Amino acid sequence: MATTQTQQTASAPPRSRALLWVALAAVLVVAGGIWAVSSHNAKASVEEQPASVAGKVQTDVVRVAPDQLEALDVGTPEEHQFENLRHSLGIIDFNQDRSTRVYATHQGRIAQVLVKAGDDVKAGQTLYTVDVPDMTQAASTLISAAGTLRTSNETLRRAEALAREESIPQKELQQAQSDQQTAQAAYDAARQGLRLFELSDADIARIERERRVGKEMAVKSPITGRVTARAAQPGLLVQPGTDPAPVTVSDLRTLWMVASVPESEFSYYRVGQPVQVRVQAWPGKLFSGRISYLGDSMDADTRRFAVRAEVADPKRELRPQMTADFQFTIAAPQTSVAVPAEAVVREGNGDDVVWVASDSDERGPRFTRRKVMRGQTADGLVQITTGLTTADRLARRKALFLSSLYETDAP
Repeated sequence: MATTQTQQTASAPPRSRALLWVALAAVLVVAGGIWAVSSHNAKASVEEQPASVAGKVQTDVVRVAPDQLEALDVGTPEEHQFENLRHSLGIIDFNQDRSTRVYATHQGRIAQVLVKAGDDVKAGQTLYTVDVPDMTQAASTLISAAGTLRTSNETLRRAEALAREESIPQKELQQAQSDQQTAQAAYDAARQGLRLFELSDADIARIERERRVGKEMAVKSPITGRVTARAAQPGLLVQPGTDPAPVTVSDLRTLWMVASVPESEFSYYRVGQPVQVRVQAWPGKLFSGRISYLGDSMDADTRRFAVRAEVADPKRELRPQMTADFQFTIAAPQTSVAVPAEAVVREGNGDDVVWVASDSDERGPRFTRRKVMRGQTADGLVQITTGLTTADRLARRKALFLSSLYETDAP
C-alpha cells in the first residue's frame, strides 16, 4: 500500500507542483519586504539623532550646542564699587588694661565673701574680708603704744609743773621729755603700721578707742566693673600674688579683639586705625573699635604678628573667647569690572579663568578661555582687576560647565 501512495505522489500532475513553487516564492518576497522596511526604519532612526557638537575645538576654545547657549547667560560685565577692606579672624578677650585680679595684701584666711561672679561693683567696694594675724598684732601694738603715750604725756605735764616750782631737778624733766618723745614715736609707728592694712584713720581711731584687736581686713575693688571670676571661699588661706586670685574684676565697657595677622599684611595696620568687628552671635551687627597695639615682633614659627583692638561694648553683648571677624579700610572705594561669582573658575593650578564669547561656526557658538586676576568679592560679584573689560561678552553663568566641557574633544 505504501508503494501505491509513493507512486501516486510521483505521478502528481505538473500543475500542482507549479502552484507549490509559486506559493513558496510569495512567502520569500513578503519576508524580504518586511526585512527591508525594518532595516530602512532603523537607519532612518539613527540618522535622525544629531551628532554631538559640543566640546574642545582647539586650544583655549570650546563649542557648545545652540540649545545650551541660553543657560550660559551671555552678557557683558558690570561696574561695581568695591570697598578696599582687609579681613582677619581673631577672638574677643577681656581688656587686660582694665581688668584686675584682686589679692589680699597680707596672708590670712578669708572670713567673708561679699560678692559673687556676675555682680557689678564700684571702686572701693569691699569684695571679701581676711583674718590677718599680722593685723591683730599691729592693733595690739597700737593699743599698747596709745596707753604708754597717755602715761608719758601725763608724766611730762607733772614734771613741767614741778620744774616751774623748782621742786624737781632739771634732769628729771629732761627724762620725762625723752620718755614722752619715745612714746609718741612708737604710737605714730603703730598707726602707720595699721595703715598698711588699708585701714582708714577712722578705723584706726575706732580700734584705739574700743581696744578691739580682732578686726578683719577688708579687701576692696580698685576699679568699677563686674566680678568675672571668684575663687574666694570662707576659710580659704590666701597669700599675696598666689593664683588663683580670690576675685577678678573687669571693666566690660570695652573689650579686646586679638588677632594673629600674616607678616605680609603688616604695612596695612597702624595704631588708632578704626575697625569693625562681627561675631557669630550677632549676625549682621557691627561693633566699632580702634587698633590699640601692634606686635613688637613676629612669631618665628608662624611668621605672624599680634594685632589688638579696643572694641566698645556699652550694652555688654560680647563675651570673651567669642570668634571675631574684623575688617578695616585701607584705601578709598574703587570702581572696577565685576562679574557674577559663577562666571569665574579657579583651576587646579590656581589660575582664575572666564569664558568669553568669541564667534560661531556652522555647529554652534564658541567661547575662548581667558585668564583673569581676581580681586575682592562682595554682594555676589567678583572684582576683576585685569583680563576683562566692560565691552567683553562672556558666560555669566555655568562657567564651570564650560571648563568641564573643554576636557572633551568636539567632533
